Amino acid sequence: MRERNIGIDILKFIAILFITNSHMGLLYGKYAALATGGAMGNALFFFCSGFTLFLKPFNGVLGFPNWYKKRINRIYPSVFAIAIVLCTFFDEWHTINDIIINGGRWFVTLIMVYYVFLYFIGVFFRDKLNWVMAFAILATIVWFYVTGMTYPFADDGLSSKWFLYFMFMLLGSKMGMIDTSKQEKYQWRNLILVILSIVAYYVFVTLTIRNQSIHFLHIFAFIPLLTMTYFFYLWANGALAKSIYNNPVGNFIIRFIGGMCLEIYLIQNCLYTDKMNFLFPLNLLIMFCIIVVAAYLLRCFARLISQTFKEAPYDWKKMVSLY
Repeated sequence: MRERNIGIDILKFIAILFITNSHMGLLYGKYAALATGGAMGNALFFFCSGFTLFLKPFNGVLGFPNWYKKRINRIYPSVFAIAIVLCTFFDEWHTINDIIINGGRWFVTLIMVYYVFLYFIGVFFRDKLNWVMAFAILATIVWFYVTGMTYPFADDGLSSKWFLYFMFMLLGSKMGMIDTSKQEKYQWRNLILVILSIVAYYVFVTLTIRNQSIHFLHIFAFIPLLTMTYFFYLWANGALAKSIYNNPVGNFIIRFIGGMCLEIYLIQNCLYTDKMNFLFPLNLLIMFCIIVVAAYLLRCFARLISQTFKEAPYDWKKMVSLY
């Protein structure tokens, strides 16, 4: 297994910025169109998930139960924690079935299903990921046309996402097996290609949504999204990104916030308010800080839940650790 890839820490940090911003329409007021970036953030996070899982070989079919158990232990304490917080402080109730199946909204449901497929792909098709990814892309396109989807890149529903983000997880899996750490001399080229990919993505999505005659091309917006993800990863392993990461302040911010992707995603929607809009745009920063603090407390609570169901004594230091 290779050493920790700091580029993945950086991508997780960027991903949560994109995702959080996309949910801040209420805070932007008349500039609500700027509350965007959710699809890009999701693509980056699914990429990171696939990357970390493929850093080392899987243990075969018989190892799946314990492997999947680790994924459950990582995700579901936070899901149970947010369910308790919502019913205690926000009067929002769910049955246990709803919490397990939909407690983390579409994101958690999707990634838990993806984990199953990704494990067996890692066992049986680890050396054929290019073919698997080609199949995933084809399945995404077929799914779009057969089910009559409208605008999956602008829709928060689960039904339009079943195949959509799996290709990004597979791309991350592919990169997780390749050493691309020496990218310093290409950092500006990679950053320019990231920007061009983002522009191409927004142009593509906007045109296909506003022009019904080319609506059928909407699904192909995944192409600039894939190139953005790939070149973002290369840039995050370049000298400039590493210098930011190696700075004590930059390292703390990136690791602390990026390490709470799940908790920030789970808790943010119940915190948004327009009561600070008179401070715009400062209200955006204030709200993000509130979300980060709340996410940290949620993670501590989730660790308490997790440790409660283990035989070992409570590890209070680990429970409140920042990373």
